[in-house]
Amino acid sequence: MSENAKKTISCHKCKTLSCIENYAQGIPKYCRAGKFKEIIDESKEEYFNPDIAKVHLATATVLKKGSFQWTRIQECIEFALELGLTKVGLAVCIACIREGRVMANLLENAGLEVITVGCMIGAVKPQDTGVPDELVTGLGIACNPLAQAKIMNKEGTQLNFIYGLCVGHDTLFIRHSEAPVTYVAVKDVVTGDNPSAVLKSGIYQMKFSTMYKDENFSPGNWLKGS
Repeated sequence: MSENAKKTISCHKCKTLSCIENYAQGIPKYCRAGKFKEIIDESKEEYFNPDIAKVHLATATVLKKGSFQWTRIQECIEFALELGLTKVGLAVCIACIREGRVMANLLENAGLEVITVGCMIGAVKPQDTGVPDELVTGLGIACNPLAQAKIMNKEGTQLNFIYGLCVGHDTLFIRHSEAPVTYVAVKDVVTGDNPSAVLKSGIYQMKFSTMYKDENFSPGNWLKGS
């Protein structure tokens, strides 16, 4: 490995974002694009794989048509239509079931068959899935993302949407879904399902700096955007 490659930085530490300008001044020495050029070149070839190309071009079409003015809801619907799908799945958290009903109706109105599966289907006890008594909360019913994924696999969904599954449960669902998966919305009970809100809050930045020992955080720098 060259000396320059060793000094590359993660993208969140980059202050120039030269990639947005197509590296007008050339790839900076600290950019990982130089270190991983072979991977980047290989990835460009893979976009011509028929399965990947179909999704990739549908994404580009939605972005172009929406011109960054469509909501996430509309983008999801148009994405499924652009792919020419007929049956989609909606893995919904029961806490978000009202919104899930509206989303399912919109998908059906767009001409799609929708298979919805709620997270607590079957009313499985947490203890039956290996959760100890001291970690049982709420209604005493376990979320069952494995069943959600397997039911959709059995139903033959072509694309699965996630609406509000818990952190970790969404991971298991994605891992076991045979169809491609994308999010409609994530659940955040504190922020009204807007997780990014806390990253824009000085109060939460101070709170997190204490919780996660960020010694470099200062309110003054945060307010200045540095």
